Amino acid sequence: MTDMPLIPETLSRGLPVKGSRAMMREVLAPIEGLRIADLGCGDGTWVRFLTGEGATVVGCDPNPRQLDKAKATPPVGGERYVSAGAEAVPLDAGSQDVALFFNSLHHVPEHLMAPAVAEAARITRPGGRVVAFEPVARGANYELGKPVDDEIQVRALAHRALHDAARAEDIPLSLDREFEYVTVSKKRDFETWREQQVRISPGRAATFEADEAGLRGHFEQVLSDLPRDEDGTILLDQPMRCTILLRT
Repeated sequence: MTDMPLIPETLSRGLPVKGSRAMMREVLAPIEGLRIADLGCGDGTWVRFLTGEGATVVGCDPNPRQLDKAKATPPVGGERYVSAGAEAVPLDAGSQDVALFFNSLHHVPEHLMAPAVAEAARITRPGGRVVAFEPVARGANYELGKPVDDEIQVRALAHRALHDAARAEDIPLSLDREFEYVTVSKKRDFETWREQQVRISPGRAATFEADEAGLRGHFEQVLSDLPRDEDGTILLDQPMRCTILLRT
């Protein structure tokens, strides 16, 4: 059994295709017993997943709309949430085994990306890891989101911030490994997509209000020829990059 639907080779483009849960288990194994800070935890999806896998997890996010949704969701165990940006995390130095960015570092304001990675290093114990899963600016899911918020620049800056930290003499991080894979994003309808986009970045609401008809047409055009799963949900490829830094 897999958490990832099959997609055509034309979508994977030769990269391994893996669901986010399977990739998280593979990269962080063994998860049980780990102390993990999920930086930019959003609605708490990965906080709850990792808690269910046996980790002690704290989710940090500065977005009250996302945190409200996280806190309103029934807890899995002892997970907790704090309102904080990744550049100023209220956790003790060396208190975490893993500092995790999942689809979040590129949402940090550009001038705070480097401080955010340095802060991740601060809260991680020697021998621990700073792990970033970041979307690559390719694939159908990226093309869908471009008119709303073309993230090509911020994604590149987030990638650079990780490598700059690994090279910096004053930040105790070294690059362990980095690799790409493809995951699948599921889309059901325009309204659900819009709600998700605005919840992640409230400023996007104005873009939808200014050109709802145009964005609706774009949504239908991008998704028109893409494969569907057995429930009719449309499958979009999203290339991902995983960067693993060791806390020295």
